Amino acid sequence: MTQEFEGTQGYEEFFRTATGHRPHAHQRALAAGGLPRWVRVPSGGGKTAGAVLAWLYRRTVSAPGATPRRLVYVLPQGSFADWTHARIGEWLARLGLAQQVDLHLLTGPDGLNGAWRRHPERTAVLVGTHDVLLSRALMRGFADSRTMAPVSFALLHNDAHWVFDEAPLLGPGLATGERLQALREELGTTAPTGSTWMSAVGDGTAPPTDPDPATPGPLRRIRRLHPHPGRYAAELAAALGAAHRPGTRTLALLDSPQRARDLHAALRAAHPDRPAVLLHPYLRSAERRSLVRELNEASADGFVVASRALDAGSDLSGRTVLVELAPWSAFVQRAGRCNRHGEHPEGGDLLWCVPPDGSDGPDEPDGPGAEVAQWLEAHEGAAVGTADLFRARVAGPDAPRSPALGAAELAALFDTGREAEPADASPWVCAEAERTVFVAWRDRGAAGAPAPDEPEPGQAELCEAPLAEVRALLRADRDGGAADGANGGAWLRDRVDGRWRRAAAGELRSGTVLLLDSARGGHLPGMGWSPGSPTPVPSLFTGRTPPATGCAAWVGLDRHLRETEEEARALTAALPGPRGAQQEAVAVAARLHDLGKCHGVFQAMLRDGGGDPPEGLLAKSKAPWNNGVSSRQYFRHELVSALLLLDGDHWHPPGLDPSLVTYLVAAHHGQVRVSVRPERDEEAGTLLGVREGDRTPPVTVSSGEHFPARPLSPAAPFRPGGTWPALVAALLADPALGPFRLAHLECLVRTADWRSSARHDGPV
Repeated sequence: MTQEFEGTQGYEEFFRTATGHRPHAHQRALAAGGLPRWVRVPSGGGKTAGAVLAWLYRRTVSAPGATPRRLVYVLPQGSFADWTHARIGEWLARLGLAQQVDLHLLTGPDGLNGAWRRHPERTAVLVGTHDVLLSRALMRGFADSRTMAPVSFALLHNDAHWVFDEAPLLGPGLATGERLQALREELGTTAPTGSTWMSAVGDGTAPPTDPDPATPGPLRRIRRLHPHPGRYAAELAAALGAAHRPGTRTLALLDSPQRARDLHAALRAAHPDRPAVLLHPYLRSAERRSLVRELNEASADGFVVASRALDAGSDLSGRTVLVELAPWSAFVQRAGRCNRHGEHPEGGDLLWCVPPDGSDGPDEPDGPGAEVAQWLEAHEGAAVGTADLFRARVAGPDAPRSPALGAAELAALFDTGREAEPADASPWVCAEAERTVFVAWRDRGAAGAPAPDEPEPGQAELCEAPLAEVRALLRADRDGGAADGANGGAWLRDRVDGRWRRAAAGELRSGTVLLLDSARGGHLPGMGWSPGSPTPVPSLFTGRTPPATGCAAWVGLDRHLRETEEEARALTAALPGPRGAQQEAVAVAARLHDLGKCHGVFQAMLRDGGGDPPEGLLAKSKAPWNNGVSSRQYFRHELVSALLLLDGDHWHPPGLDPSLVTYLVAAHHGQVRVSVRPERDEEAGTLLGVREGDRTPPVTVSSGEHFPARPLSPAAPFRPGGTWPALVAALLADPALGPFRLAHLECLVRTADWRSSARHDGPV
């Protein structure tokens, strides 16, 4: 369908088909010239449509070869990205591109969805919040699998364009996003990757992206409220009830989740005959989607109380809007919810107040909200337009500081080993008060602790919750003596041995996944995370679900290696990079990646479980009762593959770097990458299940490489100061590679392996 949009009027028709109206001048400029470094447009001026549809038009119509294949659309943490995700889905459907362009939501529990990583060659839009996306761009994804982190890293840093919506609201993430873009430009990527930062706050000029600088836009009348700190929620509820106009929507946008809960309860008590909806990010995925549908479909009459959920990404509008005093960029975005579309020609009412802690109030001359309060008091009773808010020169607080992020720090983050430091990306991503964990509730009954083989919570079970509030809950359980009882405490999987154990409040960090007892409470339908609620929480755990598909054939080792090489060559041919020696290195690594499966421990595992396995070395098993568990705990066949390649130069292809091929082979499951250490309960002389003196049989690959029988010595290369750390350090420092290109090559070998394995999958 994209052919019909070609020509001089193509983008006009493309935009109109997607949205139902013609593009503004600044939106046309983005399609003509591409996405720039900064886009500044007043609130409600069409930043999202301008950025997304400009990229989409260039990618599918006007400049596909020069436009990155992934758009990474980033909203501030806590925003309801569902609105943006749904809107882009509607645009794709209207344009007939829903089958051509993949669309993925990465926010809250939905951030655990890894389907977007399976097709690196496809055009895709990723919509998510900055905590999910930036933590993955640092290879420390919150609640992400450690072994999948390199794939996320690779796809986010190569052949992608990042768009940061409402950049001033990103906290430390703003500086981190800027620094990552600088590092990509400095260290190189396999395909160009850029970044665009967008804001509803002007920079002191009337830039070309201002839709109409002469038009004031929708009007809001400013009025201050003076609730007593001790009666804050009750007095705000009374004021909002008095200001509400029947048949319209009234919004209350607060900074604190607890204050939002308190105000919501007060509004329901004071106005039982009027709908009141509570919006915050601390909901299960299904609850969040239900609330979005409810607000989209319900009549605009009632109250909506939100904590950060409406900071960006939504077109929700209210005639009456209450905003707590906040830094100017946040205030402008929240104020933009008032009469957002000009649907009330007489104007809307923009109410503001100082939160009970008073730290940002006008009585604090050096506080971060002092200049905001002064501007608002100077405009008390005035009708303020969108352009007035856009052009106002109000100083905000200094940008949050984050740790240094240079090539050395990136190299440290590149290491995903179990004990690698830094362990947490939070300081680069979000302020301490904004850090979150994920919790799920299950019926513990008399057992108390989870069974050793109990699976991790599924995406549908999880609810995001403020880290500080979960820590407080665990400390209260401990101090109350409940930590040893069936209804107290929380459990997490130990990141070293994978076993369930009690969680201590002090060890929690962003993205930790916890199990709570259903009887403990902490969640209410329609309200999400409610730490003060003792009401038992229904468990959404549906039991252990066996896989629906599995290997349906006995696959020989040589066949699997050939097929993986075929997939690797097809994949690299479909992508703009790599080329030359790096492209060939991916193919050779794919051809040799599973050599280590020749080890007797792995061959015995494949043949265990019945069936009639054929003679010769196998790579895949269709044994009916095979559980994939080796006789040696922690056994990693790719470590054996690396040892075979490190032993001699007889296999070295001319013109290729054998170190690169060996790294790609070792890293293809994300377990053997930079630092490789024995598990804490492994006996001396054993590394990841491979013992000193183990012998491998001779292996000949049909492409000609021969690997004679040999003994293995796993510890020597991988110890500190051994050849392996130096090999990886040299690859990271190689100006032709560096971390971004290296991760992308690693990702391509893994994808080829997945696809060759999938050739033999069938229903179980």
